[in-house]
Parts: sequence; C-alpha cells; structure tokens
Amino acid sequence: MDQQRITNMTIKLMVLALYCKGSLAEITRELSVLVGNEVTLSCMFDTPHKLVEWSALSIEWNMVDKHAKKSMVYTLEDGRAQVYKEGSVVNETCLRQSDASLQLHNVTVGDEGLYTCRVINPLIYTESTALKVLAQPSVLLPEKATVREGQEKTIQCDVTGFYPEKVAVTWLIQNGTQTIHAGLGQLSRVCNELAVHNPDGTYSIRSGITLHSSVLRGGEIHVICQVEHQTYNGLYNRSVTLAVQAPPELLHSTATVIAVTSVITLLLVTCVTGGSLYLYRYFYKVPFNVSEISQPIIIYAQVPTELMCTIQGSTRWELKVKWFKLRTSPDSVIQSESGSSDSLLETEDLSEQACLQSDGKNHTSVLPVFLTVTDDQTKYQCVVWCKDRSFRRETTVKVKVEPSFLKISSIPQIPKVERLLVLCCRVENFYPQDIDLEWYRNDGEKVHLVTHFGPFSDQSRLYNVWSKIELIMAIEDERAMYTCRVYHSSFQAPGYKDVFYHINTQGSPPDVMFIDHEPQCPKVNEECSLHLHIKDFCPEEVLVTWTKDGDRVVSGVFNTPPSLNVNGLYSMFSFLKLNPTKNDQGCTFKCQVVHSAQKEPEERIFIFPKLCLTDSC
Repeated sequence: MDQQRITNMTIKLMVLALYCKGSLAEITRELSVLVGNEVTLSCMFDTPHKLVEWSALSIEWNMVDKHAKKSMVYTLEDGRAQVYKEGSVVNETCLRQSDASLQLHNVTVGDEGLYTCRVINPLIYTESTALKVLAQPSVLLPEKATVREGQEKTIQCDVTGFYPEKVAVTWLIQNGTQTIHAGLGQLSRVCNELAVHNPDGTYSIRSGITLHSSVLRGGEIHVICQVEHQTYNGLYNRSVTLAVQAPPELLHSTATVIAVTSVITLLLVTCVTGGSLYLYRYFYKVPFNVSEISQPIIIYAQVPTELMCTIQGSTRWELKVKWFKLRTSPDSVIQSESGSSDSLLETEDLSEQACLQSDGKNHTSVLPVFLTVTDDQTKYQCVVWCKDRSFRRETTVKVKVEPSFLKISSIPQIPKVERLLVLCCRVENFYPQDIDLEWYRNDGEKVHLVTHFGPFSDQSRLYNVWSKIELIMAIEDERAMYTCRVYHSSFQAPGYKDVFYHINTQGSPPDVMFIDHEPQCPKVNEECSLHLHIKDFCPEEVLVTWTKDGDRVVSGVFNTPPSLNVNGLYSMFSFLKLNPTKNDQGCTFKCQVVHSAQKEPEERIFIFPKLCLTDSC
C-alpha cells in the first residue's frame, strides 16, 4: 500500500461499527450547549451481564481542546474512580447499568472540545462527542437619548460575553415607516472596535454611531443596534429613541425678569472681582493635551492589537488626526560631512484605518494593527492638529511570539537504574531570542549542571533553544519529577512556564485502535486489506499477531516500522492483505498486541462482512 493510502487512514475520524459477542463500536456525534448550563455526553456500552462487574470494567474519558491539547477527564480502573476535571460526573448507579455517560456542570468556554469515552468490559467500546460551547451576547443600549439642534450625538452599543468570536453589528435608522442603514451618508458615522477577549474566554465588542441633529426630521427617530450571532435564531435588535433637545424657552414674567437680572448682576460682580483668576485656573486645570501612545503590555504576532492616542481640551471638530508607520530603509543611507551615516525612514500613512472615538470630554484615536515579527521595533507616530498647532507622539512596538513547543525528552526513553539519563528541554518557535531556562528537582532543589544550546534562528525569524541535564539514575530517583522553568517576555505574569518530566521506568502502553478494512465494500477474489493503528507507546518494541478463527495467520501480514511522534512516543500500523472468498464471510479475525508496559495483551476483533458480487453492493 502506497504512502498516500497510509496517510489517508491515519486521518479518519470515525471507525465502522464492529459486532462480536456484544457491542463493539466507535461513534462520533456533535453537541452544542450554552455557557452556564449542564450537558450529558452519552456513552452507552454493551455487557454480557445485566450488572457490570467493577473488577472487569475499565473506563477512560479524555478531552482534546481546540488547541489540540489532550487531557484526562475521568478514569475508572480496578474499581477506583478518579475525576480530573472539576464539574464532571459519571453516575455510578447508571454505570452499573452499562451507562458511562459524562455529566458536565456549569459549562464554560474552556470545556469546548472532542470528548472520547473508552470502555473495556472486556470488549472495547469507544464513543466520541464533539462539544461546541456557545455564549449568547448581552446587548446594552440606552432607551432614550437627546441631541441639541445643530450638534451631534454619539451612541454606544456594547455587545458583551459572546462566543464564538464571529459577530456582526450594524446600525439602522427608523424614521416613521422608513428604515435605512446608518453610516451611508454625511449625517451619520459608524465606528466598530475590534473584539476584546475576556478572561472567561468569551468576547466583547463596542460599536458606536454618531448622528447629526439634521437627521431628525420629524422630531425623533429610532436608532437600532442590530446584532447577528450564531446563538440567535435570527437578527437581534435593540433600539434607542433619539429626540432633538430644543433650546430653552424665554420666560417673560416680571418675577422671572427680576430674578434673572439679579443673577446677572451677581455674575457681573463676580466676573469683575475674580473673573481673571477663575479663567486662568480653568484653562490651566484642563489644558489641551495629547497623551503618549498607549499599547498592550504584550503585543503578540498575528494577533489583532490597538494603538491609542487620547486628546483632551478640544472639541471633536477642531481635531485632525493622522497615523504613520515609520520603518528604517536598509537600502537608503545618508552620508554626512563628518563621515557618519544615518538610515532614512520609510513612512506609510495608516490614517484611513484609524477610528476617532469621543465621550464629549476625551477623544481617543484608535489604530488597529496586525503585526508580525518583521514589525518588531517599528515606530508608529500619531500626529494631532488642533487649529494652528500640531502635536506628535511616537511609540516603538515590541512584538512577541510565545513558544509553540515546550517538551522534555529523555535518552534513553526508558530510564534504567545505575545508567546515564539525559533530559533535554526543547523550547521552539519563540521571539525575541532572549530566554532563560532553569532546572529543578521535585524537592525544589535547583539543578546547577546545565548545558544550553542556542538560541538558533530559522528562516521565519523564530528561535529555538535546547537545555540539557545529565544524571546517573538511582533507585530513589524512580517516580521523581524534574521541572524545566522557561522565562520569556512573551509569557503573561508571573513571566514563566514550567515543563515537567516524571521518571517512568515502565514505559507507556500502546493505544490500540479498531481494525478497519479497505475497500469498504470488499469483493470476491479482489485484494482486501485489514489494518490496525497502534499509537503512543514506548519503548518501541511491540509484538503484533493476527489469527483467523483461532488459527495464526502469517502470509500477507506487514508491520510498518515504529515512527517517533512529536510527543516522544511511537506509533505504527499492522496490515493483513488477503483475497477473500465466500468462505471468509463471517470469519473472525483477531489481532493481538503485546507490549512490555501493558498489564496484559490487548486484542481487537473483526467479523469479515458479506462480500460484494458486483460493483453495486
């Protein structure tokens, strides 16, 4: 079988149902749940007895999250249950009745992933559920708002706590029976900010609309914030009634005239005696000011980011803001008379990408950027014009890339007492290159004899580093834990991550999948292949044996050499090729896998299906 066909088999997500003396199946289903609710992930298995015997039952629930990270959720072995994920429950009463369903309480965004239940009783049953978590957004919008004649009004629509991230916010203006989209004319402008990732995994976004009073022809209009998200059956609308606030009416009564005259007289006296001092303090208390450009503490490559410049002491219409990106041109050098050289700067105008937000007192110009490592140390400039004055603010961005691979590997893979053990901590694909690695033993003792290799740079400007320690294995070192602590500027507080290695002298038993066959519809006297995937085992020595109705099969058996995975464990395939006849229909094929880390050998059973006599089975 060529390499392409082998590759295709390794990526199959579902395995055909198998039946032999009970139920033997692998099922994958999809399930959606809202954040905060409860959900039950089904796992119903067959057993030859009415009540399950605990000693003969082995159950494992694991989860692969959206970042392809696998973690254990629940296990039952030798009658002992272990819960690894808080809020997950397997009901023991139901379990005795062949129901190993997993209950998740108070679901969060972090619970999204592929859950797999694996039951051995002693037959193997596997059932998978792709759990999709949804969070419905909350839409906050004032019920009423007013705008003075000849002025503008900005209304904010806050859409918070939604998941997944994809959301669309649009604005509509309803004037009587006519409804139009906002932002298409000069009397209204719409500004949508980038979505913000909340600590609980959900997202929030803010959208603003600025309307001029001229758009209110009939005295008031309805402004609609329309939100489209996967959790809504259709479009969700929230509206605010916007009315024109007329100038205050003049009062003509005698009492009012007297009162107003008294107040004016008092104000004139106050202005004469202390007006100058008041104005001086006022203007210097809130002077015109342009802040320095603010940016996130850590700017990650390939992640949307915002640069912001805040202006105070001015009206919105007096301002003009432009953004520039300044880069050093390596090919352009100016030679001065003194013999020194200065690099020219390439300027890129990004003003059209910026958005000016205002709350009446403060005006913030927001520039969304999407940076790569080539943008590291790039300067951004915000230029503000107000009347006849201009102000420049400049910042330099520092781009980070968090390591995508943190792993400790060992040589040999299975440590042996009184032999040399080499532990190597690999940290790959990070930026910038400044990094520090420290080693600790499980009792907190720092390991001092450490050898570092790197950092080395690749073509994508990312860096890799290796750190190695060596020790002679002693009996007391069995089950010891070593920690490689990695310090890098891309990590959030506390600024480091730990990588662990548990010394295991027994190895890792293989994960034996189910027997599959190709073609799916076998024909008489045409070659058919049974294959079994054996993965994630160590050491690499494994014994695979095929039998047919109890008799060992040697002809047509082919095993691929064990291949080393990125997780430091091995995987392989075992194939049985045959040209089936009518006598093979209903025959029991069995594949047994023997490995040194197993408590006992594992077997997989396949009942050969009915053969096809024609092309249309």
